[in-house]
Amino acid sequence: MKTRTLNFVALVTGVFGTSVIAADFDGSEALICSFGQVVECDAGSKCRVVSHDSVDAPDFVKLDFKKMQMVSTTAGEDGPASDINVTDLTTHLIVQGTQGSGQGDALGFSLSIDKATGQMAVAGAGENAGFVIFGACTPN
Repeated sequence: MKTRTLNFVALVTGVFGTSVIAADFDGSEALICSFGQVVECDAGSKCRVVSHDSVDAPDFVKLDFKKMQMVSTTAGEDGPASDINVTDLTTHLIVQGTQGSGQGDALGFSLSIDKATGQMAVAGAGENAGFVIFGACTPN
């Protein structure tokens, strides 16, 4: 009897524990994401790995799914909010949007967040340049 009870508890904990973890990255709560490796490609040249500072990437981005906004944060100061569109796929959350004023600094971006792990890949394109950034998200 004791073994059955322990097995049941283990089964319930495993099932509900997995559901709670997966829910962290499904768009039901805000996330904060950090950038790791950045690859920059300029028109007419080869791509190269660079620091996120060299491409003016923020330290973090906050994703607020209730407001449908992304806010860049560097050195504890928030930048302006960008409106986002979110597509919820089976295994990934896709977040898309734009940044900049359109005066030579416009950038379109798409984030793909793994709903099981929080790992993230970002693709961004601006005037004569493109970026791929790898990082991770966690509940905010």
